[in-house]
Amino acid sequence: MHLSVIILTKDEERHIARALASVAGIASRVYVVDSGSNDRTKKIAHAAGATVLENHWINYATQFNWALDQLHAETEWVLRLDADEYLEESLAREIGQRLPALGEAVEGVYLPRRMAFMGRLIRHGGIFPVWVLRLFRHGKGRCENRWMDEHILVEGATEQFEAGELIDDNHNSITWWTQKH
Repeated sequence: MHLSVIILTKDEERHIARALASVAGIASRVYVVDSGSNDRTKKIAHAAGATVLENHWINYATQFNWALDQLHAETEWVLRLDADEYLEESLAREIGQRLPALGEAVEGVYLPRRMAFMGRLIRHGGIFPVWVLRLFRHGKGRCENRWMDEHILVEGATEQFEAGELIDDNHNSITWWTQKH
């Protein structure tokens, strides 16, 4: 199984090493697509063995679809991961074990995603986990062309992996969080 991971970045030195470490045991290749970082993001990614590409930012969908077009021809599966996200070890293990056995009809895999706020997982409120299609066959999925809240779209069958979760844990300040939202 050849799994390529795509991580889009800009000034993510605070998060990128953790994201890369979480997929190190399952990824054949990791592509970090940077859009003009002014910090050590690219240096950290290079040191971890990632292929670092640079492309001018327009929006998430355009950047991600550009990245898909850069993948090595051997790529069978693609995992979309944000720089401030990581896979729990149990989910990474499940991906490594179950992905090679999926039938040809399966084009995508939904993963459970949970957010952390100020270093603590959000466990209540009835929202989490949110099921997101983040793992898909190369050539079978694209990011829908939207300016925000974009998703990966596939036409074929999908599965769910649920041994662990994809954790969104941004370590930026509360000021950053407030300005973003």
